[in-house]
Amino acid sequence: MGLAGIGSDQSAATLPPARDPGFTPRTLSTAVMDLIRLLRSLEEFLYELVGWLVFYPRMFWRVLIHPGEVALYTRRELGKDSDQRFSDAISPVLMLILSVAIAHALEMALRMSSPRLSTPVGQLLFSSEQGLLLTRSAVFCVYALGAALGTLRRQRLPVNRETLREPFSIQAFIACPFVVALALAQAAAASPSQAGPFTAPAIGALAVAWYLWARMRAFVALNGGSALRALGSVVVSFLLTTIGVVGLFAAVIL
Repeated sequence: MGLAGIGSDQSAATLPPARDPGFTPRTLSTAVMDLIRLLRSLEEFLYELVGWLVFYPRMFWRVLIHPGEVALYTRRELGKDSDQRFSDAISPVLMLILSVAIAHALEMALRMSSPRLSTPVGQLLFSSEQGLLLTRSAVFCVYALGAALGTLRRQRLPVNRETLREPFSIQAFIACPFVVALALAQAAAASPSQAGPFTAPAIGALAVAWYLWARMRAFVALNGGSALRALGSVVVSFLLTTIGVVGLFAAVIL
């Protein structure tokens, strides 16, 4: 090896190791900004959560007692700018999702067993808590969608995003007590020795009767006409939607 090679090896050996730059002013500023954004997001989430605790029970009671007035209220709110809608309530779809979450939480609190299916689709829909929650949300959204499509058909309106928004939002509100009542019926059915043998069927029948009545009241409030005729249309729509949901699950799961 030549002298030049030896000298280059010695100089390379004497070079100091690379130093960790650590926190530079730029990286420190970025970390601080990320922390601020995280805190602001947490603040918005907590504020939204507190709003749910206030607005959900109040809106639930309004839907339960005055579904017709809620239908008119929804129509008025949807006529406003998007950033001003439902400022004193929860948006319809979010309230429906929260109702499904409450029903699911009730099931978890009572340690009720979930359906166990051997098919791949059945396992995807029911094997996990997330899948079960999404499946229930989708089912009740289908009920709201079926009612909304029936409304558009009776009004002879085309189906698009704008025409579908109002009836679907109204039906999402109306479905919320129905969701919770069915969860109570399911809880009573899971423990008949404590709730009694007739409690679950009574709650279930009352839930269906109220749901049909609420949809009828909403239809009359928005469109007028005979309550009996509106009830007949609602019953037909409810039966068709139920048959469609049951048939879809039977075709997909079995």
